[in-house]
Amino acid sequence: MTTAVHRLTVRVSRERALDRDIEVWYARPVDAPIRSGVSAETLTELRDAVNGVKHFILDVSADTAVEVDYQYDRELLAHLDEAGLSAADRAALLAG
Repeated sequence: MTTAVHRLTVRVSRERALDRDIEVWYARPVDAPIRSGVSAETLTELRDAVNGVKHFILDVSADTAVEVDYQYDRELLAHLDEAGLSAADRAALLAG
């Protein structure tokens, strides 16, 4: 018996949190039933937040396997390249 794995793709960007007037990471679902996303101050916190709501976003039970794909804004990737991060360092940072 095989178990279906659901996939959630989120687009990650930097946004200004209007309620706190600070820059935060924001993950917006792509092609999901729910359009609003989650925000956090760090990438690690953002991944935790996405993991906390991924079943809700896809409207599946908590025991359903859900894999999350993160798409990063090109400006962010370019900024990391300009900062001199190696591909391995960049992958480690973005993987949280």
